[in-house]
Amino acid sequence: MSRPRVRLLVRPSLRGAGGVLLPNWLAITVGRTVVSWRPLDDAERAHELCHVRQWEAAGRIRYPVRYAAASLRAWRGGGHWYRDNAYEMEARVAADAVRAGSALASPARPGPG
Repeated sequence: MSRPRVRLLVRPSLRGAGGVLLPNWLAITVGRTVVSWRPLDDAERAHELCHVRQWEAAGRIRYPVRYAAASLRAWRGGGHWYRDNAYEMEARVAADAVRAGSALASPARPGPG
């Protein structure tokens, strides 16, 4: 049995609603679904696909808990809850690899944890 595809949904109407909580938000990934308010470029897509892999590695229940714990660790360590979250840092590496034209855009290792 093959795995379901990743769903990429573009919903421009969500730009303002999402901006209430996260002023600079672009997309959010839940499981194998990525929702954004505009089409994503290749690097942005790599970032979100990294989150899909993180969801798959940790599981539906554990990923949100681990993500929240990573945000708390970043904040308690004096960092920013989002920018310094280990899951976000890993996803930025995937995006940066695409921007640099590297083959490292799809790391096979599981997320932090």
